[in-house]
Amino acid sequence: MLVSPHVHVRRHRRGFTLIELLVVIAIIAVLIALLLPAVQAAREAARRAQCTNNLKQLGLAFHSYVSVNETLPMGDFFSRSALTPSKLIRQQFGPWVALSQFMEQGAAFNALNSSICIQVAQNSTVGGFALSLLWCPSDGNVVGLRYPGKDEGWDDNAPLPMTFSSYATNLGPLYYHPKGDTNYPLINNNTGAVYHVGHPEGTNISPARLASFTDGTSNTLLAGDHAYGEVANSGDDKYGPNWWHSGLGGDTSASTLYPPNFFKTWAASQAVPSKFSVGGNYTMTFNSFHSGGCNFLLCDGSVRFIKNTINSWNPFQVQYNGRDQLYTGVGGALPSAGVYQALSTRNGGEVISSDAY
Repeated sequence: MLVSPHVHVRRHRRGFTLIELLVVIAIIAVLIALLLPAVQAAREAARRAQCTNNLKQLGLAFHSYVSVNETLPMGDFFSRSALTPSKLIRQQFGPWVALSQFMEQGAAFNALNSSICIQVAQNSTVGGFALSLLWCPSDGNVVGLRYPGKDEGWDDNAPLPMTFSSYATNLGPLYYHPKGDTNYPLINNNTGAVYHVGHPEGTNISPARLASFTDGTSNTLLAGDHAYGEVANSGDDKYGPNWWHSGLGGDTSASTLYPPNFFKTWAASQAVPSKFSVGGNYTMTFNSFHSGGCNFLLCDGSVRFIKNTINSWNPFQVQYNGRDQLYTGVGGALPSAGVYQALSTRNGGEVISSDAY
């Protein structure tokens, strides 16, 4: 009987011990922790770049509008009530509607009936247009958001479907919105690039011309990030601000009363020494979901990223009397404008160095 010279020995494969498995898991977790922020930062950089491009496209639309009309668009318009012709009301459509014809959105502009208020059934088509150019990719809540507008309207109580915008035009440091003929001259105190004009009829006030920007178009803000969103305890409802077609303050216009992203770093539950509500202040403030600041379009068509830490006046030294539409400083005069406020005026005469922001 022959015996094979080869002896087959069965080898037993040893699996991972518990300790080795835990070490592998720990290594994977460390790698994820190291890589995830880098991936998120890369994605946000891409979103911020797209936001910059959106604002540059809006800048082209603004300058195309100026070429045709010789002025910047109004921030708001006025007209007669659809239900009560004797009542003077705002047409209420804002600058994005006026610019839509230069954004390759002629259908939206052509759907507008400018002889009546935009907040009525005849203009509901305009409010329902979705303009992706007005959506910042970092402002995820606004992308594709559409309010059905059921059982709610303004001038005629008709349903008002609408979409939203991530950007707003610059009103200047303070927002003057006269409520009647007696204090209407205060509208001249709006020193931003786009302001509310048109009421009452026959008033000799016109939109801003670039030739009047004595501070220089490269030193004057035209528009910026105005992200859709809510502040805890602010009282803002889900569909409150940022209507793309509206000329109301807080929808398509904002001021530099507060620094960029102020209410994202200030607890909304704290008392703000101003006669605005926290929610009202928030909707009138430039803000974004970019880390550290906001993108801004300047009047020369360039786009700059302005940090939250830009030199600014102390907004808590500003008081507002809503009844009289007057702003005063605590104890007297308004505080001196910071660099941020100076950038928002078209003819304030401030000297701003190129490295100040």
